[in-house]
Amino acid sequence: MSRRAAVVVPTHDHATTLPFALQSALAQTVGDIEVHVIGDGVGDDTRDVVADFLRDDSRVRFHDLPKGPRLGEVYRHDVILGLDTAMVTYLCDDDLLLAGHIAAMEQLLVDADFAHPPPIRVDGGENCHYLPIDISLPRYRQLLLSGRNRIPLTGAAHTVAAYRRLPHGWRTTPVGISTDLYMWQQFLAQPWCRAVTGSVATAVSFPSPTRPGWTAEQRGAELARWYSELSDPAGHEGFDESVRAAYRAAALDNDRRIMAITSSQWWRTRVAISNVLRHRRARGRQ
Repeated sequence: MSRRAAVVVPTHDHATTLPFALQSALAQTVGDIEVHVIGDGVGDDTRDVVADFLRDDSRVRFHDLPKGPRLGEVYRHDVILGLDTAMVTYLCDDDLLLAGHIAAMEQLLVDADFAHPPPIRVDGGENCHYLPIDISLPRYRQLLLSGRNRIPLTGAAHTVAAYRRLPHGWRTTPVGISTDLYMWQQFLAQPWCRAVTGSVATAVSFPSPTRPGWTAEQRGAELARWYSELSDPAGHEGFDESVRAAYRAAALDNDRRIMAITSSQWWRTRVAISNVLRHRRARGRQ
């Protein structure tokens, strides 16, 4: 059965964070989707997690495959070639998509081949960072082609038709270059590829390198809390407003500037918005 969009979720050994990543994929405002979990040599703990989703939601597909080279990129290629959807987006097994992500990417891809939301990452100190980029501008396109990536896997999206025009698609990445960048460079090297950056944050990354020494349980607890807050309308709105403020303040022509929003700033915004919404609901009951 043809669906509007597919979410590709590569996974290897993040059984504690995977449930929240998958919940965020399945909670999209666009329900006509399928979620492809690509198991790259996973253990039984990951299989148990996915089994629960397979039982409860028919939109989930599980590709349980042996460990492949690097991050199993070749498996992604095979899955995408078999899709019957207009677009595909990606989600790391320890990141989150916001509920409006697929709808936002669909809108961007009406007039583009490759799209992504503003890159938002949370470091181990719970600071939110925005790294300025507008991939429609030649200087940022050249930045990625020269080897400096600003587009994480989570949130990136493209049409399936554009993917099938590429010379290779996902393939094993040479040592010394990130797998995400190697793929994006393939898109951006095509003169026909129309690439755009969104203006609304719809994905959040929680990179492992900023969490040295963290246990799997700590990672899972962190993602559980963030998923709970971002699923709440007030928390989502507060986060979005904070990110929008950073986005407006960032100077795109200053490549070294990174806007940081402390978690305390976010929580203050969240509480303020919660109070506003509470008063609105109270007035509505009067």
